[in-house]
Amino acid sequence: MSPDEFRFEGHRPEAVLLLHGLTGTPAELRVLGETLAADGYSVHAPLLPGRGTRQEDMHSLCWEDWMGAALRAYDALAASHASVVVGGVSAGGVMTLDLALRRRPAALLLYATALAIRDRIAYVTPYIWRVVRSWPSPGSDSVDPEYRTPCYERAPLRAVSELIAGIRRVRDRLEEISAPALVAHAVTDRFVPVACSYELSKRLRGPVRTLFLDGTGHGITADAKRQEVASASRAFLAERFRPA
Repeated sequence: MSPDEFRFEGHRPEAVLLLHGLTGTPAELRVLGETLAADGYSVHAPLLPGRGTRQEDMHSLCWEDWMGAALRAYDALAASHASVVVGGVSAGGVMTLDLALRRRPAALLLYATALAIRDRIAYVTPYIWRVVRSWPSPGSDSVDPEYRTPCYERAPLRAVSELIAGIRRVRDRLEEISAPALVAHAVTDRFVPVACSYELSKRLRGPVRTLFLDGTGHGITADAKRQEVASASRAFLAERFRPA
């Protein structure tokens, strides 16, 4: 197992799969993972292909490469647990929705899910990434001065283009997803409009619990309100599964 990913073995019959953001690592989900593990869940946050090395490693990877890794991790948990919850932050939230279209997770944890991107230039990347390989990553909107998680300094445009493809894949099919979902978002998110989470709360077919946060940036699972996000996630799952 990569040193960047983490896995906790729990005593409950339920497991949780956590998926990180576009150019980040599982470190942005560590507090959440530890909180859920303390409740007895088995938790796995894999390092997705092309991350945690150098941004050039993203140039040859597509959406299905990322989803293949996520599906293998899900299937491994499903083989040894009665049910699997899937959660993801930002691009990982889009992957979570796509996984829910291909498998039957018991519940979804959707954090700052990138159903849209504020920077409209992102939508040009499918046409230019073969020529322009990367551009500087935008500055962080984090609130907590201690917020530090590994992330590439330059955004690989192939990866941004693949995220646009993933968004298009899931956005027209949200009504097909019936798993209960926690939908959380920062109201002042500078990268993904909070309207994305309003849309999820209206269009997902299963029951939805929402959490809208002040005083945090886009990376809500690791920024200033990370403990509040983790506690809300823990309570959400406690309502759906019997006590350990």
